[in-house]
Amino acid sequence: MRERRRAPRVYLKGHVSLSIGGHMLELPAADISVSGVGVLIDAAILGSKPSGEVGVCRIDSPDLGGTIEAYVSVMRIRRMGERRLVGLRFESISDDELELIREYKRKCRENPAAS
Repeated sequence: MRERRRAPRVYLKGHVSLSIGGHMLELPAADISVSGVGVLIDAAILGSKPSGEVGVCRIDSPDLGGTIEAYVSVMRIRRMGERRLVGLRFESISDDELELIREYKRKCRENPAAS
């Protein structure tokens, strides 16, 4: 299967608050990159075809060194048992927040056992 991501992702332990399609969701983070964040969600929550929907997310993780808030769109959904891995693409994010992600990715590369 060909990789479609624009930027490699690294594992992220944390929580994502997502406001999308009239829902306010608290979700566990799965991974992150400078282009987006992956979250785990129960299959029934977003409905059948949420791809392309736009919302706002807030990412809280002690590993990032700060909170990230961004406008996101739903890019892809992959089934993982009873849950789905939802890829959220950053549509609007500040340079400072992108730098937090870049720094976290650098730390993960330097210490692969931590990621």
